[in-house]
Amino acid sequence: MQVFVKLSSEEVGTFEQTFFRNLVSLIIAAVMVRRENLQVFQEIKRGGWALWGRSFFGFLGIVLFFYAAGHARQADVAMLNRASPVFVTLLAGIFLKEKITPVKIASTILCLVGAYIAMQPSFDSNPFPLLAALLAAVVSGMAYTMLSYCKNFTHPSAIIFHFSALSTVCAGLMMLPNLVIPSPKVFVMLLLIGVFAAGGQFFLTYAYQQAPASEVSIYQYSGVVFTAVFSYAFLGETLSKSSIIGGIVILGAIFWVFENTRKEKNT
Repeated sequence: MQVFVKLSSEEVGTFEQTFFRNLVSLIIAAVMVRRENLQVFQEIKRGGWALWGRSFFGFLGIVLFFYAAGHARQADVAMLNRASPVFVTLLAGIFLKEKITPVKIASTILCLVGAYIAMQPSFDSNPFPLLAALLAAVVSGMAYTMLSYCKNFTHPSAIIFHFSALSTVCAGLMMLPNLVIPSPKVFVMLLLIGVFAAGGQFFLTYAYQQAPASEVSIYQYSGVVFTAVFSYAFLGETLSKSSIIGGIVILGAIFWVFENTRKEKNT
């Protein structure tokens, strides 16, 4: 998704990208809701404040992240945004009463260290966009925690439909003042942003439905590795030694969590 966001950013604005990002998810979610014969309004009612909070904070996190990305160094923004799993772990322990084990704490710290090594941020950007990036991590952590809470009340397809609908409407209203009619090539890119974002959204939602939030959040650090690989393959960006070392640290921490979880389930 990030590859096509970067390729299309020279022609269209952030909110237009965000609109397409959520529009495709909304269409797919609507089809799934219909196929599964879900009563959407009943599902939303069951989700209550947690579902509305997941959708609101999720959209707010996107807006803050895109604002920060447009006004600060990408490495600084990405590094601060990677603090999101830390807040998920803390909030899940406080509100969902999930057990915060030493392995989760240590692996999260290792992932942060790996992300720092890979991105090499300098934090010399304008402080306000950096604050926006940090707030994006906080509200995203709140959104993911509420997403995990919703698993007891609401079907995953209904959660995605609600989030996508709210985000599509809000992004659509915000993009209108600066709407750009994209070229056919960029239009295809915008659709691909939506397709890959939808895939990520569906997998993420089902993951938080099936496992503890504090455990799932750690796996999101793998995005650092995949972004570096895809940027190298499709955008011609170089893979530095620091990117490779940081990626190895992140993958090692994720494998540690995976093995620890497997052993706990077998005992």
